[in-house]
Amino acid sequence: MRVAIGASGGKDSTVLAYVLKLLNERYNYGIELFLLSIDEGITGYRDDSLEASPGTATVKRNQQQYDLPLKIISYKDLYGWSMDEIVEAVGRKNNCTFCGVF
Repeated sequence: MRVAIGASGGKDSTVLAYVLKLLNERYNYGIELFLLSIDEGITGYRDDSLEASPGTATVKRNQQQYDLPLKIISYKDLYGWSMDEIVEAVGRKNNCTFCGVF
């Protein structure tokens, strides 16, 4: 069984990755864990969490620390649009609708 851990690089997903990996190893569940992160394509929003930098809990640092595979999927790859491109096309007023649906 494969289980994706939604990884933002924040404390909640970091603790979840740690606990699931620990339990999987301790009790030999045999689950194939991997980190999954979504890049919405918003400049400055998730850039730091997707790159390892000293002193921060980031997705790539979690990948290295917990030795888990990481899959990063972007809105651009999935839908052909980044959120920055959507904002450029529709403006700021209705852009949250797109992000929520994606």
